[in-house]
Amino acid sequence: MKKNLLLSGVALFAITNAEAMSWNLADYDPYIGADYVYDRAKNGGLAQDFKKNFHSAKFDLGMQMYKNLYAEFSYQLSGKLKNRSGYEDNTVKQSFMAYALDMYAKYPLMCSNLSALGTAGAAIYSLDYKGLPKSSTNRVGYRAGLGMQYDLTQHLAARVVGRYSYIGANRINNFKEVTAGMIYRF
Repeated sequence: MKKNLLLSGVALFAITNAEAMSWNLADYDPYIGADYVYDRAKNGGLAQDFKKNFHSAKFDLGMQMYKNLYAEFSYQLSGKLKNRSGYEDNTVKQSFMAYALDMYAKYPLMCSNLSALGTAGAAIYSLDYKGLPKSSTNRVGYRAGLGMQYDLTQHLAARVVGRYSYIGANRINNFKEVTAGMIYRF
């Protein structure tokens, strides 16, 4: 499943114009980025009383597809949370990682450097609970969010995005997250 999402992301970046035999990167504006992510989980099942606040790092690879439409592949890795479990009085280490493919729509505001962002996409979440039965789960989650982006220079931009991610897993139903980071356009 992870390989399918990765291959889909690579194909999306590679096949942007069916007619073109040569590829001019100046027309597509690729970028890389890094974000800090604060996640608040809605826990359920055996994890109902577990800690809900995750701190994560996210790394992005994106490309402008049309004037104000971007495709972005990202990898997110959370820190580990330690919880006391009622199940056999174990300490449970809880963490997750995600591979995501999102579309971003950018709408310039009054100031030419400030833009509103809308995003929608899907991610494969790998949830890990060391110390509980069936300790790991892989789920596809659907995501949507809103944010702001400020272009500091022609190549460097700062952005903040609030996002809701529905996972539907037994132990984590959804995430509400806030990301803050920088992107560098080539």
